[in-house]
Amino acid sequence: MFWREFPSKAAAKIAIQKIINEQPFKQPFESSLISDLILERHYFCSLRGLRPSRFRKIPSYGAYSFEGDFTGWLERDIGWHPVSWTKCLMPPLTEWDRIVRAMRDRCLDAKTFYRDAHFICEGCGIEESAEVHHKQPSFLAIATSIRADVSDVEIADCLSGWDWFVKGDFSLPEGHKITGLFDQRHNLANLEALCKDCHNKTKKRS
Repeated sequence: MFWREFPSKAAAKIAIQKIINEQPFKQPFESSLISDLILERHYFCSLRGLRPSRFRKIPSYGAYSFEGDFTGWLERDIGWHPVSWTKCLMPPLTEWDRIVRAMRDRCLDAKTFYRDAHFICEGCGIEESAEVHHKQPSFLAIATSIRADVSDVEIADCLSGWDWFVKGDFSLPEGHKITGLFDQRHNLANLEALCKDCHNKTKKRS
């Protein structure tokens, strides 16, 4: 069973899309099914116990933008805010998964700088470089080593200041132990600029 009475992700998607398709644009509506989906499976709302009771769809590029009414759920007034019900159907992320995702985001600038300084693939020496990866140690090895050095409490503390309403994607907080460990170990890692073919080969080996 995928979730509730739905045997699969596809079945849940069809049922929820049917509810939304029946609603006129800009008209608030209620759906206990969608409210429960947001509460139980949304990557931020599930952590904070947020359950918007009203929704609306707004005309937008790509069919529509979906919003939930978060009035009364926090001390400050949030009101209507975009919330993706389709992402709630994806496999749920753990707190550590969210931090690892933020680690990847944190090193994007360094990887871009390295690629710009290495125009030719360091693997084949022929093609133009397109991607940069952690050659030694690998990114996953860095993340795994950090996980071994931090507690569940420190992981929860790292996420505690995350405000999805201000910035959707979680980013590592400055000054936190986990951030410091990642910066230290990432700065010591060897990067490698690769063309697409060579980069794909590293994925097959991992």
